[in-house]
Amino acid sequence: MSKETLSKRKKKNLEKKYIRRRIGVVLIAIVALVFLGTRIALNHKVEVAKGNTGDEGENKELVMEEATVELPQYKSTDIVPGRNVTFDGKNYAVNVKDVSKMVEGSYEGNEKYVFLTFDDGPSPLTEQVLDILKNENVKGTFFMLGSRLDSGQAPKESLKRAIEEGNAIANHSYSHNFKKLYPGNITDVNYFMDEFKKTNNIMRDVLGVEFDTNVLRMPGGYNSRVYYKDRNLEELNNNLESNRIVSIDWNALNGDAEGKPYTLNEMIDYVKRTSRGKNQVVLLMHDTFGKEKTVKILPEIIKYYKEEGYEFKTISDANV
Repeated sequence: MSKETLSKRKKKNLEKKYIRRRIGVVLIAIVALVFLGTRIALNHKVEVAKGNTGDEGENKELVMEEATVELPQYKSTDIVPGRNVTFDGKNYAVNVKDVSKMVEGSYEGNEKYVFLTFDDGPSPLTEQVLDILKNENVKGTFFMLGSRLDSGQAPKESLKRAIEEGNAIANHSYSHNFKKLYPGNITDVNYFMDEFKKTNNIMRDVLGVEFDTNVLRMPGGYNSRVYYKDRNLEELNNNLESNRIVSIDWNALNGDAEGKPYTLNEMIDYVKRTSRGKNQVVLLMHDTFGKEKTVKILPEIIKYYKEEGYEFKTISDANV
């Protein structure tokens, strides 16, 4: 084989190697580009994912800021919507269902509570009672009559003052007329319920639509209906339950409901005697016309319970 032929073959082989190298470089470049492109794509997905997850809290905060609704700002003297106490009065309030157990003697707690309750107002004496409660820094529960509230502007102002100062407001019927409420000593359930609703509506007209109460004290007390074996008691119970109304009686008293000519000292002794041995006391009193003795002894009554270590509480709606 001639030298010329060998030279040509070597040249061709070199060209083939060069071409293969070029192809290899190109392939490597392509692979590198594909790999790099994949990494970029993955990184982009990660960044997107981070935008959806890593910054989720921040995004949520932005959404929350946009969705935030301003809640109404209540004052301490504003009435808790749908209740019989103010926001400040709520601090002294005990659920009426628990208070009912206290009266019955079935409450399991050992707390020493006293509930000063006043029936048949408002009257001019109510203002004096409120003055004493304020001066002594204690609260009470006022079972008011719709007919009293309807009698003029002064009783309405007493109602406003009573609840604004942290006391609880409850329903004592409209008329307190036994002949209408309990004709023949049997409860007229429809009439009774109408009076309850009428009184609640009057209170709401005075205090505003936020007010409501399901705390009731029946004229004469619920237990009087039991004592007289009222044949409509079951129907009454069903009506009270369906309307979430709780009737509350008492387990201590000062004697102002009995019409007897007690002296002031005898009334104070009556309070002590009927309260003795009870950790929870619901004291029956009246702030209506002719009950001046109750007003006179009220500071002494409050002093007695303070010395005995009682907390002064009010009776609130079942859902407070």
